[in-house]
Amino acid sequence: MNLIEKVKAAIERENLIPEVTRVVAGVSGGADSVALLHVLHRLGYPLTAAHLNHSIRGADADADEAFVKALCKKLGVECVTAKNDVPALAKEKGVSIEMAAREARHEFFRSITSGRKPQASGLPIALAHHADDQLETFFLRIARGTGSGGLSGMKSFQYLEGLTLIRPMLGIRRAEIIQWLEKEKIEWREDATNTDETISRNFIRHQLLPLFGKLNDRAAENLLRTMDILREEDDFLSATAELEMDELHSQPKAVQRRIVQRWLIDHGAKPDFDSIEKVIGFAAETGGSRSLDLEGLRIVNEYGTLRAEAGRAVPSEPPVRSPAGKRTARRSVPTKENIRIEEGVGILRGPWCASVSLAKVAGRKVTVRTAQPGDRMEPYGMECSKKLQDVFTDLKIPKAQRENWPVVECGGEIIWLPGYRIARGWELSSDSEPALHLFSAEG
Repeated sequence: MNLIEKVKAAIERENLIPEVTRVVAGVSGGADSVALLHVLHRLGYPLTAAHLNHSIRGADADADEAFVKALCKKLGVECVTAKNDVPALAKEKGVSIEMAAREARHEFFRSITSGRKPQASGLPIALAHHADDQLETFFLRIARGTGSGGLSGMKSFQYLEGLTLIRPMLGIRRAEIIQWLEKEKIEWREDATNTDETISRNFIRHQLLPLFGKLNDRAAENLLRTMDILREEDDFLSATAELEMDELHSQPKAVQRRIVQRWLIDHGAKPDFDSIEKVIGFAAETGGSRSLDLEGLRIVNEYGTLRAEAGRAVPSEPPVRSPAGKRTARRSVPTKENIRIEEGVGILRGPWCASVSLAKVAGRKVTVRTAQPGDRMEPYGMECSKKLQDVFTDLKIPKAQRENWPVVECGGEIIWLPGYRIARGWELSSDSEPALHLFSAEG
């Protein structure tokens, strides 16, 4: 199969693009994104090309923008461009250029898919990640330490921060993409920073992958197959780990780690490897009563039964107060009206309170609404989105209560589900970081 046939097959196999749907294609002007734009155009999809000028490379960045506009005009494709001073944004937020660029792109994509017309909301955004990007991601993640979820790489379909991202070229090597462009006599822009080997990805691309390929000619293909296996096994383990802590030691070690990981996340603690191993060992101690302190969380073991105590007292259920302000009873069902939002510092922990990054809110409106059919969120600690319907089932919440269950939303994304957890990407890095506190309590 040629490149067009491979992309078409991937779209159909993974059901990436519903019929008669406009597709937003991220186009930088580089070889990969130019190839993707041409392929999608030849396949007949209604397209909007999206190009963000990051203001990182001065005149070269402006030339990239001009190139993309000219290309879209030639193809008759709608083109939306914007400019953002990413270096200034990185300095302001105290993050890396790469992280600031990613946030800027996602905000730009959101402005296209939700800021134009109601029917544009939820449009798939096609990204040009390919098989070599997967390989680079594998080595980056294995170097800094991760589990099977991290080593499984990017997914061809991902619901991330309110965006529907698709990657129809994940199974295609970059050399094949370049070969196709050259055969079709299609021009593209080269980013001079791609040769800078002080950048980790470039070092892996230019130094590590060629060495890896010398092991045997199918080394890259075999590693990509291994990543597919890891992805499937990770999905299986995640599903298997929907067990309670009292079932911990009857399970294999791999499942134990997943159970503890989920339990720590549910209690607002960081689920890193050391913490998970400590909790597994601590849970095995069945004599007497003792405690284990993790960052912001104390775990008490009473004769083999664990309970979590947050650094700040949090009720297991939201309190109900009378008009006079006295507690009269406890309610197990939160309501839209009793969700409170206020700015503060640090992390609230517990099922009925949460803290999200104030920097991530970035002045946008935070709203509270009731859960609706089809709602999804990306839970903190997971690499994928989940339907709220599935979350409610896991939490054993009666169907009669689900349609009135409150959710907190920002920028079109559910950022907190009371009684469960916050969304991935909204977590705080420390107890001293500015936060938006969310909690369920009567005023």
